[in-house]
Formats: sequence, C-alpha cells, structure tokens
Amino acid sequence: MQRAAPSQRPQHAVAWHEDAPNPSSAATPSNEPLPTSVDWIVIGGGFSGLSAARRAAERGARVLLLEKGELRDGASSRNGGMVHVGFGASTSSIIKRFGADGAREWFDLSRAGVRRIQQLATAGPEGLISSTGIDPNWSNTGHLELARSTRGAADLYGEAELRASLGLPVRLLDQSAVQSLTNSGAFAGGLAVDEGGGVHPARLQAAMARAARAAGVEIREQTPATGIIQIAGGYEVRTPRGSIRTQHIFGGVNGYADRLFPALRRRAIPVGSFMIATEPLAPELLAQVSGNGEMRFDTRNFLSYWRPTPDGRIAFGGRTSFWPDSLDHIARLLTARMRASHPQLATTNVTHVWGGRLSFAFDRLPRVARIGGVTHLSGCAGSGVALMTLLAEQTIDWELGGDPPLPARIPWHPVPVPYEGFPWFLPFAGIGFALEDWWNERR
Repeated sequence: MQRAAPSQRPQHAVAWHEDAPNPSSAATPSNEPLPTSVDWIVIGGGFSGLSAARRAAERGARVLLLEKGELRDGASSRNGGMVHVGFGASTSSIIKRFGADGAREWFDLSRAGVRRIQQLATAGPEGLISSTGIDPNWSNTGHLELARSTRGAADLYGEAELRASLGLPVRLLDQSAVQSLTNSGAFAGGLAVDEGGGVHPARLQAAMARAARAAGVEIREQTPATGIIQIAGGYEVRTPRGSIRTQHIFGGVNGYADRLFPALRRRAIPVGSFMIATEPLAPELLAQVSGNGEMRFDTRNFLSYWRPTPDGRIAFGGRTSFWPDSLDHIARLLTARMRASHPQLATTNVTHVWGGRLSFAFDRLPRVARIGGVTHLSGCAGSGVALMTLLAEQTIDWELGGDPPLPARIPWHPVPVPYEGFPWFLPFAGIGFALEDWWNERR
C-alpha cells in the first residue's frame, strides 16, 4: 500500500464523498424555470428534507425542494453514519421528566428510527438498493459506549440498570472485556448495545435524493429561500430565481438555519462537530482496531466517536472546542485523541479532515413544531441519522391529518438567554464541560 509522507497535511475534504454518487445528479438543471405553485415546499436537502419531500410526493402532492447550496453541503453527508438508539439527553433525565412509561415511548421512537434506516439501507421491498442502485452499506454491528475512567464506568452501571428497566437490550462490559474487544487499554468499562449499526451517510443521502426524484420531487440546488409571506390560501416563498406559491412548508435546515428563520434560531443551538479519516488500513490492522466493526463513542462531554468505513479507513470524530478553530488544528487534536485510544495507529496517516453542524434544543431532545407558517424538525443532538428520516415522514403524515409525532407534543421554548443564531454562551459552557471531563477522569 502506498503511504503518504508522514508530514503531509490532511486535505480539507469529506472522505465519504469520494466513495458515493453525487446527489446533485437528482436535481433539476438550474436553467429550467421554477414552478409558480406547488402543494409543498421543502427547505433543506438533507435526510429530513429529502424524506419529507418523498413522503409528501408519495401521498400525491406536488413537491419542490429548495437547497441553498448543494445537497451534500450539509451535515447529512458529513456525519459519522452512526445509527444508534438514544438521545442527546440522558436516560435518567428522560425518566425524571416523563416517567417510566413516557421514557419508554421516547426510546420506542428512537428504536423505530433505527429500524427505519435499516429498512431503507438494506435489500427488501422498502429498501433503496433495488430502487436506486445505491447501496448505503448498512452494518448491523450495534455500538459501544466507552468510559475512560473508573468513575465513568460506575456511571455506566447505573445507565445499564435504567435502560434495562425500560426494556432496552444492553450488556455491561468490564475493563478486561473492553480491552479484549477494542485492543485498547484506554477504557475502564463499557456498555454494548446490539441494536443498530452504521451506514455510509453520503451514499444514503444520494439514494434518498434519487428516490425522492423518482417519486416526483423537483429538487433545486443553489436556490435559497429568502422570504416567506402569508397569502390567501397559503404562502409565497421568495427566491433569487422567482417566487412560488404553496400551501405547506417544511423546514429541514436543522443546524444551518439562517436569518429566514429567526424563531428557529432562538430555539435551536448549532454545534460544530468534526471528523478525520485515515488512509485505508491493512486488513490485519483494521481488524485489530475495529473489533467487530461496531460504532464507538465515549462518555465525555467533549466526546469522541469512531468507526471503520466500508473502504477500510478509520473515521474518527468529535467535539474539540466551542471556540472557532482551524481545520488543521482540529485535525491534530483529533489525531492525538485517536492515537491515545489506539496506539497501533501512531504511524498511520490521516488523509482527510472536515466538519459540519448539528443542532440541539436546550433539553437535548428533538423537536417538531409549527413556527411562523413553517413546520420545523430540528434538535436531534447527534442522533439525527436514526431520527431525522422517521420524524420527517411522521411530520408529513401529521400535516396531512395524522397524529402528531412525539416531539411535537412537548413545548419548545426559546433558549433562556438573549440569543439568535450565534451561540455566544457555548465557549463558557465548554470551560465547564472540560473541567467536568477532567474531574471525572481522575483515577
């Protein structure tokens, strides 16, 4: 295998994009005129927007999807592709707020989201492989949650008991079991969840785009929505290419909300997450560091997450800071974290670094809400691969007369500090998170 020079800087590019069709091939050429009226306008071309648009089209609606850049610019083709049960909020906080029965309902939603992605990403009557010719590379490997300290391992015991009380299948792993599975001495214990797995996120998005187009969705890239005006019978959405009338608007912008959505920006907190990818590894080295191919993440506030990719790399991501930083510096930080977990990768080259934005509600639970004429889906807090598609479909069904999705049944208050779009308070919160991580990892 040819190796890059050890001093070579990683390219600022998304490794997933090199092994996936470009979803832009499903878009309508930009020189064609926009329709003057449709039933639905979907804003945003990620997992939620494409899923909502396809669902509405399959239910007989004429649908226009507007993407202000290219489809692969957002988080859907840039994330870790991890499809796992759980939320940004802790299990204990969900039980405390909603009770045991309410918590089961939330986790049933999460598990249903995992099943929906598995259904779409595998061969079968509702899968995307046969209908689009694109394999999203589903891996039915589950995930590991890893504690880096004895204090963190003790917390996982309590977490396992709570999840078991809700009927969730989990397995506790002691330090010896974790070391045997991961070939790493960096962890004091772990929690294994056999449900879920991973997908190639860029291939899944490309398949979703092709399926939406086949269902009749008209996809327009480089066409930002710049204004929304209420008119008789619906809304007028303005763009630089013209205005379109519609009865319904779905917002799938998530962590990329701009000034068009001030009410959303007062509620959703965008957070940057970054990834690196190694060069393709020799099979024996890949097997040594990837175990059974499970998705992995640790329990820090400034968490790390990693996995093998279908083309034989290790993709390693995490939150490094809430301060602005360069991709080169972020790559160095993530590389150091990766090698601390797996010293076997000490001489392995890192070839790619990239970033994207996800979104949190203040309580770290997802939200569906009608705000200012737009039905928004946002705030999946790192669990969006599993949740976005299912919730988008449920949201369309709700708009067309069905039951509201679970996240639409709880209030979504603005962040309780002066704020709209720029999370000025996150660096200060980050200091507290870093101190907590340091405290918890004292041996």
